[in-house]
Amino acid sequence: MRKAADALAHEGYTVKVLWAYGTDWADAIDQEICAQAKWESQQIGGNPVSSKLTYFFSRLFRKMHEKLGNFEKSKCRSSRRYISEGINWKPGLVIGHNPGALGPASKIAENLNIPSLFDAEDYHRGESFVVRENQAVATAQLENQYIPRFTRLTSAAPLISEAYEGHYPQHKVVTVNNAFSKKLQPPAPNSMTGPLKIIWFSQVVGLDRGLKEFLQGLRLISDVPIELNLLGLCSEEKNAQLTAAIKSSEHNLQFHEPRSEKELLQFIGQHEIGLALEHPTPKNRDICRTNKLFTYPLAGCYMLLSHTASQEQFLKEWPATGALIDLNTPATIARQLKWCFENREELLARRMASWKLASETLNWEVESKQLTQLVQKVLAP
Repeated sequence: MRKAADALAHEGYTVKVLWAYGTDWADAIDQEICAQAKWESQQIGGNPVSSKLTYFFSRLFRKMHEKLGNFEKSKCRSSRRYISEGINWKPGLVIGHNPGALGPASKIAENLNIPSLFDAEDYHRGESFVVRENQAVATAQLENQYIPRFTRLTSAAPLISEAYEGHYPQHKVVTVNNAFSKKLQPPAPNSMTGPLKIIWFSQVVGLDRGLKEFLQGLRLISDVPIELNLLGLCSEEKNAQLTAAIKSSEHNLQFHEPRSEKELLQFIGQHEIGLALEHPTPKNRDICRTNKLFTYPLAGCYMLLSHTASQEQFLKEWPATGALIDLNTPATIARQLKWCFENREELLARRMASWKLASETLNWEVESKQLTQLVQKVLAP
């Protein structure tokens, strides 16, 4: 959402972002982003620091809607406030970015008789937490109620576009890959010695994201010096489980807190290999393109990618960026890592090629043109 707002503001559009508090660690970064942005913003539903009462009641009402079985309102705190603020601002176009925004964005557009876009950043009815919470049917019903009302759709992966076109053939979905700005790109990669340096990142360190399987592959090369850095929020329990899976004194596992995009790219750039580990179930994990696929090349990391339909498609399109591993076959993981350690100069050449490709093509400056051109068409008289 923020990158889309940046791109549209850069093209001369007046942009206003309505957004909600998410987590403690992210809020300070979000506030800083909003303060420095070239667009207007307004936090809806309060926060636990400066607007505690509003935050309390917005959460209370969300919980009430959840208990009463009102799925739509349970997905969006303060949905009425989003709608009223959106209508009062009188935009010429409204864009929604998650299932909770489907209702408010659609109602703003219908009230003002303006075009609307919905950006499917994931295949929402097939997301991990949706399936885990038995919300797949309710999410599909919510999408079926509102997506046909939108003027156009975008998505963050070609296979997600195909999936939504299958559900809604009246829409030709435009893919806008979730790349990062080349302004954040660290310097070109350098040759490294010592342990092979590997990075995995996400907002939260999870045990269902391929890390356990990756660590099984490490056991087969106990004599290869490896430093593995995991970046994301991690509970003590998960920390202990992952640490216990390290069996060799040659393997060093370290945990790091989330950080801003600029700091993240600089940190990732200090590594040689980036891990893009996904299981092919549920469906969103099979067809989404996580931002790892664009972050690692931009930072100068060679990727090891697990087998999913979307990651295999990505690697066919951009073969210089990495190699596939099989999470169900630890030997494939060990083989790739051993090759990387024994061929550091060739690994550097591959990292450099990936870094150059990201600088020229796999970046937000290139990808955002898909969005800005679509908005121009939608707003054309």
